[in-house]
Amino acid sequence: MGRCFSCFKEYGDEFEVCPYCGAVRSEKTAEPVYLSPGTLLWNRYLLGDAIGAGGFGVIYRAWDTKLDTVIAVKEFFANRLMTRAVGENKVIVNKKSVQEFEYRKERFLAEARTMAKFGNHRNIPNVFESFEENGTAYIVMELLSGLPLSDYLKQNGRIDDRDFAIEIANEVGKALISLHEAGIIHRDVAPDNIFICDGDDIRVKLLDLGAAKLADNTDKVIDIILKPGYSPVEQYDNTASIGTWTDIYALGATLYVMLTGEKPDESTNRKVSDALLSPHEIDPSIPVNLSNAIMKAMAVNRHLRFKTVEDFLKAINGEKKIISLKKEKRLRAGKRLAGIIAACLVLALTAGMVVNVYANKKKEQGLPDAEISVWVAIKRGSSETEATKSVLDDFTEIFPNVKVNVTAIPEILYKVRLEKAAASHTLPTLFESSDASDEVLSEATDVTNVLNSEQARSCLFLDQYDRYYTDKKQIPLAVEAPAAYLINSGSTSVDYTEPTFTDTDAFGAERIAVDSDCEELIQSNLSVSDPIDPELFYDKKENECAVLLSSNMAMNKVRKSLTGYEKSVSWYAGDTVYCHFDYEWSIGQGTESEIKAAERLLSWMLGNNYQNMLMISKNSEGQIPVNGECFNAKLEQKNYAPIKDIYKHYYFVR
Repeated sequence: MGRCFSCFKEYGDEFEVCPYCGAVRSEKTAEPVYLSPGTLLWNRYLLGDAIGAGGFGVIYRAWDTKLDTVIAVKEFFANRLMTRAVGENKVIVNKKSVQEFEYRKERFLAEARTMAKFGNHRNIPNVFESFEENGTAYIVMELLSGLPLSDYLKQNGRIDDRDFAIEIANEVGKALISLHEAGIIHRDVAPDNIFICDGDDIRVKLLDLGAAKLADNTDKVIDIILKPGYSPVEQYDNTASIGTWTDIYALGATLYVMLTGEKPDESTNRKVSDALLSPHEIDPSIPVNLSNAIMKAMAVNRHLRFKTVEDFLKAINGEKKIISLKKEKRLRAGKRLAGIIAACLVLALTAGMVVNVYANKKKEQGLPDAEISVWVAIKRGSSETEATKSVLDDFTEIFPNVKVNVTAIPEILYKVRLEKAAASHTLPTLFESSDASDEVLSEATDVTNVLNSEQARSCLFLDQYDRYYTDKKQIPLAVEAPAAYLINSGSTSVDYTEPTFTDTDAFGAERIAVDSDCEELIQSNLSVSDPIDPELFYDKKENECAVLLSSNMAMNKVRKSLTGYEKSVSWYAGDTVYCHFDYEWSIGQGTESEIKAAERLLSWMLGNNYQNMLMISKNSEGQIPVNGECFNAKLEQKNYAPIKDIYKHYYFVR
């Protein structure tokens, strides 16, 4: 007798197909690193097929041999930290990732402990056990039947039944209320973490408590968790400003998507310029009060959001009248003016007390008084100025005793200005140093302290830093990887639409252009004989070439220059993909206080807020961020999804 690894019913060995569920008998895995069906864990749990996988885990359908019931087993498995030989059970951890592996494994087990506290909750999956085996960790939990909300939306676009959408929000809200009462912030509410269970009644489960944190900030380390469109601005930096209001924003954004079918613009974009249409503006049939409630929950300023999830649920259920955000801001502005007048009177009496409090606050922040200068090279139409302004606003809010003076210099003049400043020993405290000369970098300060920062440790590619930068004078914020741009329409088009390629012969094109800015990168990876002028690729009238070998940095230009043509991007996927670091920054000279402030600011630029503004926004299609969380967010963009399986082969050399 054998057991089916799908329904787990027993049937005779003479059958190749399960007579109960129709599953084909097989011990093959969908991915080489998955555990094989039939693997026994903890001398109790018989694994079946893998039914799901995410950034830090694989979920298997399994059979509890003691209780004779079907359950789910979640394995801690992070592809970028570890691997597994085919046919083996024990994992192999990358030597350079042992510390992060142990930390994230503990966070994984902490998820089990958190979920176990809510075993009887209708809206949180039940966890039965957790244990360590095979060099990693496992969570045993109930097996859910149904589909994620994200899959439902992919199939249907949006939820036309408004009551159904509101009921889903109510069910998720109940889970959040219980979590918040226990002092836990979820931090990852989004359609892919909301599961709609099968059954006659509406039953919804809130998944993935691996990102959860304690609201009292007693967690020793807090990971930065991002879901573009669903994460509020405070979630883009590792600060103490995350709270119940963070989950309220995400729940509001989820209801927005359910009712409109459109994902909200990224919160960091809205912080610069908020042009997000309300649900009622998109669909006038959506009641104004419901629309106002959703927009209030999604207010960029967290102080304008609902105070509790209960208040939000009352509003969307019509139990509470909500005015528009614009009207609320006007009312608050009037109250604020009266408050300022009163505060000025009080201030005159308490000036000495305020000075002491301010001095103590500066001391707590850990940076001495300083005034630093920042130079940035700007290109026409770039988002660098907005991104820099955003991160500086946040930086100076946390460190009010540091004054930052930003000088934006046109790219055409930038290199000359740097050369003159280096020659006169007057480099700015912090400056963009892409393509800077050796003379300029010789005046720069060592950036080892930035490399040791928490933000740098969250970056995906900086483990190759020492091989690329021998003098430690620059910090890269972006990655340049080889790619081919293909015209798929017109007289010179190529019939190749695969997302990756390993050889230019795949294109079948006689003439191939090589981007002059990427010649070194292309020659490191591909041998191209007799390449032609790239401008012949961009020439819409007399196009003589349908293939351009370049990098991700050309993506915006291709999109804007070749309107009207069908075109695609294909990424080079060799065994080793030679890449370059890009968008580099350096620290100049200054006093000890100025250097400390510049180091802290540069480390912030490695963080999610700046990297997201610069490289994830819709105007920054050609950027690949070094920050790990932002890189994962980048993979959600259609053109970048294929590099999910390539980036592990990236090799950085000069």
